[in-house]
Amino acid sequence: MNQRTRVRRVLFGGLAVVALGLAGLAQAPAAAAEPKNLQVMSWNMCGSQRPSWGCANTGTPQDKIDVVKHHVTNSFVQAVLLQEVCENDLTALMNQLGAGWSRSFQPYQWSEDGVRTNNKCGEDTGRNDRIGTAIVVKAGLADARAYPTTQPWTGQNRPFHCATATYWNLRLCNLHLTPAGGNPDQPSWEYADDQLAEIKAVVDGYQNVAFGGDFNVEPPYFAGNSRAWLWPAGVYGGRYAECDNGSDRDTHDGGYKIDYIFSTETTRWCGVGNSAYSDHHVVVYSVEVV
Repeated sequence: MNQRTRVRRVLFGGLAVVALGLAGLAQAPAAAAEPKNLQVMSWNMCGSQRPSWGCANTGTPQDKIDVVKHHVTNSFVQAVLLQEVCENDLTALMNQLGAGWSRSFQPYQWSEDGVRTNNKCGEDTGRNDRIGTAIVVKAGLADARAYPTTQPWTGQNRPFHCATATYWNLRLCNLHLTPAGGNPDQPSWEYADDQLAEIKAVVDGYQNVAFGGDFNVEPPYFAGNSRAWLWPAGVYGGRYAECDNGSDRDTHDGGYKIDYIFSTETTRWCGVGNSAYSDHHVVVYSVEVV
């Protein structure tokens, strides 16, 4: 298989203007901003219809759409970071979510000696819509943009993009890193180290941010992880909290953890649940945004 101005409700104390004939009138300090809870979901939905992507027997497009809708209803998800989503299926999801939801989409591309071609959802005789990653947000999305990262000269190219969830004034970023062996011409070359460093440089520029997706690498503190060196300093142990750090539940049917959500915001809870409709599990991170 190929491998997400802050709108504040500031409660101001009443002006301490008491007409007592005093010459100096002081304004009471503003109260702290009221926190807003946000549930962010990340899921590699394994939506490709091409056999080479390894998503056979993982359900229909509607099955996968229903998983997202289930978590919107039952986990109160308001932002979704999707990987391996077909563009027509994303359109169907948006139609079923209804008014108030927005999305940003970036396609996967195959590069052949630097010449890139958009990946299709199906074979040449099947579905021609693109496949890629998406950021889906309720209550406003702004400033959607893709950022360049180091990608294989020959091999699968995966996007990194961000958008602002305007109600929370939080930057959401969706990533899908290159797995080991991502360049068939140079199978020993790694790309995820450069990609993680480049992604960290972007997210470090935002005061309030959540970023997640399919990292294709296990945590750096896992014993025996030969790819631990790919992680730059400061992703763990810095300003970011990782949703399931410490519990470290599997996020893939193969029995390993490769899907993550990180955030600058205060952790409320983290949920990880498997699905019959993908080989990746759903991760939901609830944070308190101030």
